[in-house]
Order: sequence, then structure tokens, then C-alpha cells
Amino acid sequence: MAAGWRLRFWISVFMAAAWATTPASAQTFSSGSTGADGALNVTSGTTTVQLPPSGILNYTTVNVTSANLIFAPNAANSPVTILATGAVTIAGAILVNATTNQSQTNVPGPGGFYGGMPGQAGTGPAPGQYGKTDATENGKWLGPLNLVPLIGGSGGAGPNVTSCNNSGYNGGSGGGAILIASSTSILITGTINAQGNAAGYGCQNESTGAGGAIRLVSNSIDVSGTLQAAMVRLEAPTNGLVYTGKGTVPVTAPINPVLTPTNPPTVFITSIGGYPAPPPTTASWQTVDLLLPTQLPDPIAVIVQGQNVPVGSQVSLMFSGSAPTVSPSTTTLTGTTSSSTATFSVSGLSRTGITVVSVVTTFSTTQLSASLKQFGPNAVDKVEVAAVLGKPAKYRFLRADGTEVASANLSPELKRLFGY
Repeated sequence: MAAGWRLRFWISVFMAAAWATTPASAQTFSSGSTGADGALNVTSGTTTVQLPPSGILNYTTVNVTSANLIFAPNAANSPVTILATGAVTIAGAILVNATTNQSQTNVPGPGGFYGGMPGQAGTGPAPGQYGKTDATENGKWLGPLNLVPLIGGSGGAGPNVTSCNNSGYNGGSGGGAILIASSTSILITGTINAQGNAAGYGCQNESTGAGGAIRLVSNSIDVSGTLQAAMVRLEAPTNGLVYTGKGTVPVTAPINPVLTPTNPPTVFITSIGGYPAPPPTTASWQTVDLLLPTQLPDPIAVIVQGQNVPVGSQVSLMFSGSAPTVSPSTTTLTGTTSSSTATFSVSGLSRTGITVVSVVTTFSTTQLSASLKQFGPNAVDKVEVAAVLGKPAKYRFLRADGTEVASANLSPELKRLFGY
């Protein structure tokens, strides 16, 4: 390739905080468990399993008899994800419900949200609001109906100080969220509890936290026990699902093999003028990513690809060091959520210097899920992702007024989605 026309890529994405998934059915489902955690057998008393940083446990088989299985939360308070290569049998109880600790503080289940302190709103995507009607003081469950990602219940509003025997109690906290996926079968004759709880002692008439979510995925599911949550989803082939259970009425659906979100939304340039952009580009402004021949005629095609970005999202190109004509000035991504593309025709790029090319896309959280709606002074309205290929993506979390929210102040669901 002849030297003389040099382009430096800087790829930035301006988007709302969200994660995209595409439901799909499968003939023979595999949970993807590595089996690294071996067989889990809970046969008496109460067994506590420490959740790893990912929140994902990889078992061969799971057997809970007349006993209780609970989970110690990780630092991110992730939901519980149990993957098994073999059978899962629950005759005892799996508990991811909200509890009250020895300090009389209401603690959410794994993946759930705390109730508010006295006189304050709860936390989570649909928290209870203090000082409103009884119905609005309670937390609610709000999340994607396919339960990808898993989201627990929101917390209730903090209690009225004058009506409580101890003003330190918080409002009711939300129940947790749990996914159990088996490559063979799931049999539930016992209980899975993901309920929220009420405000503390002396505040029983105050707010309650919302129940969380339960998702079961397998080639064979048989439930005669009790499932308690705000949202229960059972995914199995039509001839592989039997439900005669009690508690929350479940949603039944074909298997969606997407169990957990894996990649953040991003866009990148795949080629310019028919020449592929190197994967990755360099991470230095002093290094050229792509040399194009000076005789390459106009117009030049620039192809952009999106991954995990909603189809129909607006996308545009930006240039520094050159002022070309771009047609269309803005277009939309077409294809699928997992892989979409847009094509631009560019004329008038400088042939004598370095041009910096950026691609920008913007979309709203409502295009994916209402569950990421934010409240309070650290409510995130949009997320800016600056990706220099070859380096980890860098994120800026922005309020509606454009000011930045520090990563330490992000809500638990955003921390989980963006790996903080």
C-alpha cells in the first residue's frame, strides 16, 4: 500500500447504560457450567455458599434435601447464578430473600436493594418513595421480562421516625435474584424464596421491599414445590416442562440460551475504502493505524459495526484534521442487536496529513429495558464509552445535566453491568 494518506482512529460511543440480549430457542440446552465447583450436596442444617466476584457458581450436580441453602454476598451484591452439568434437585429450601441482621438492619437478598433510611426513599430501579401513599412507599420489582440481566427487588421507603421504636431502622429491603440452569434437569419439590421484607421492629406498618426474581432453565423442569418472588420464569421445551407448584405464578417460555450479559454495547470502524481497520488499532496518537493510497478515488466507503447496540440506533462519523463531506450525515444501524452495520460515503478527506476518525452512537435506556431507570442525585442518564482498540474501554457516567458520576457512586446494577 502506498504511503501518504494516514488515518488515526479514536472510537467513542455515547449511549445510555444498558446491556442487550437476543432471546433464542435451542433444541438441546447446555448450561455452560465448567463443573469447577464440583457437586453441591446440602443434606442438613443450613449451608452458606460464598458468592465469587462474578456471582456464578459452576457445579456438576446440585442436591438440597431437607436443609437450607443460603449465600454470602460478594462485594457487588451480585444475583446468584448456579450452572450445573447434571441434575439439580431441590427438596429443601434455597433462600435469597431479604433478611434482618443482628443490628436490626434490613438486608436485601443477593442482587436486591436496600430500603431507605428513616425519612428517605428506598434504593433500586423502582424504590419506595417516602411520604407518599402507602402503595408508593413500597418497593417494586422492575426489570427485563426475560430476566437478562437478573435484577432483584427494590427497597421500600425509610420509615417515619416518630412511628418507630428505634429510629435507626431502614425500610423493607428487596428480595434477591437467582438463576439455576442445568444441562439435564431441574426438580423442585421444596422451596425457592426470593421475597422482600418489611421495615424493622416497631415499624411493621411501614414500607416493604419488593420480591426479587427466579429463573430456571433446563431441558427438563418439574416444579411441584413453592417459588416465591415478584417474577418467576421457567424455560424448557414444551414437552419438558411440568408445573403443579405454589407461590408466584410463573411465566413459561422456550429456552433462551443467553444466561448472563457478556459484552457491553460498542461500535467500531471495520473498513475504510475497502481496507480493513486493524484489530486492534494502536493506543497512541503518535502511531498511525491505517495508511491509504493517495490515489484512492472519492467517494470512500466507511463501514461501521455495532455489537449489542439496539437496531435502529443513530450513528454518525466525526473527523479531526480534515473536513470531508459525509453522506448521509447520520444514519441508523441495521441488522441484529448482536451485530449491526452502517455505511457512509466520504469525500474530501485530506491526503496530506493525519485524520482522526470517530464514530458515535446514541440510544436511550428505554430501547432496552426500563429496569435501568435511575433516581436520586447520582442518577445516571447516559454513559460515554471511549474505546481505543487494544486497550480496555473507558467509561464516563453522566447525569442529565452532563456532570459526571464517580464509579464509586454508581448503583449496584450499573456496577455489575460495567464490571466495577
